[in-house]
Amino acid sequence: MISKLTLSNLKLHDKTELEFRGLTILTGMNGMGKSSIIQSLLLLRQSFMMNDLDSGINLKGDLCDVGVSGELSCQESKEHSLCIDLEFEEQEHLSFEFEYPDSIYDTLLPGLETNVTDKKVLSDYSLFNNQFQYLGAFRFGPQKSYGRDTSIVNTKKQMSKILGQCEYVVHFLEQYKNIDIPIKELAIDVDGISPDLSLKVQVDRWLRRLSPNINIYIESSQEDFRLKYKFNREQNIMTKEISALNTGFGITYVLPIIVAILSAEKGALIIIENPEAHVHPRGQAILMELITRAVANGVQVVIESHSDHIINGSLVALKQNIISQDLLSAYYFERDENKHIAISHKLDVTNRGKIRRPPQGFFDQIDIDLRILTGF
Repeated sequence: MISKLTLSNLKLHDKTELEFRGLTILTGMNGMGKSSIIQSLLLLRQSFMMNDLDSGINLKGDLCDVGVSGELSCQESKEHSLCIDLEFEEQEHLSFEFEYPDSIYDTLLPGLETNVTDKKVLSDYSLFNNQFQYLGAFRFGPQKSYGRDTSIVNTKKQMSKILGQCEYVVHFLEQYKNIDIPIKELAIDVDGISPDLSLKVQVDRWLRRLSPNINIYIESSQEDFRLKYKFNREQNIMTKEISALNTGFGITYVLPIIVAILSAEKGALIIIENPEAHVHPRGQAILMELITRAVANGVQVVIESHSDHIINGSLVALKQNIISQDLLSAYYFERDENKHIAISHKLDVTNRGKIRRPPQGFFDQIDIDLRILTGF
């Protein structure tokens, strides 16, 4: 599990040090450097998966496309290299340094010989193996059909190939639907009966907490899958099948989050951008209950969010003793407009779920609105 990330000379980051925990939340206004933190991890993974890490870091790939080298260096930095330093709970350490080339149009930054590139070594870390999922901000919503890819789903156990779109989540769910979820503590039982731990059943049950009485149906054809839903009615009557296109957008959009968390094993790393997108505030709270319960059982989750409900969900989990204080790390980002660099503020969170001395601008819009509405 990653315990610290140091990022130097990438976009807004001159030198940024972040403590990672079981749950790490990155928040702040748009354009403050949050996405660059996630991109630094994705660039390492995609370069490793493309067998390029021996040569350097590949800026263009399936997971992440950040353009050309001339767009990436921090304008304030006096260095000529990009550095990504990772520390782990096991007191292990991985350090990577990549030189910015003379050409501003290169898409690969050469790596130093001192970089750790041994595949056997790196494969022990979830960032570089199959115990990883990336759920990007551009996730697929409802589609007429969903593709299949045996290599991605069966061999690599991923839901996404391109930019974290989760384009293969339906194939993934169909492939592993009868496999028990690895962390039984996440299971929802019914009427106190010993729960059915199969992935499909548990995905249905968690999804029903966001949209009551919903049931997932997957139709398989030779080349693709069709995602449909039914709803329970009174007297054991069910609706007809309804395509994902004709069901609430947020239901399908949130599906990959539930599948990723429930299918994760202890030690897995899951990166989620904007889990709140298209989800009702109550649904966001339910998602955070699932996520924090997974974190309490050894899954590492990194979230980028603009939602106070996501932040509050982590604080509620602290208050309810779902997670302990040492499992949460939350940062608020702003920008030094003089130097044009990112500034990260680690939130001081108590074990009772309170934030001491929150930075100015931290989710204060509701207070501003209330002052205007009430006249106080």
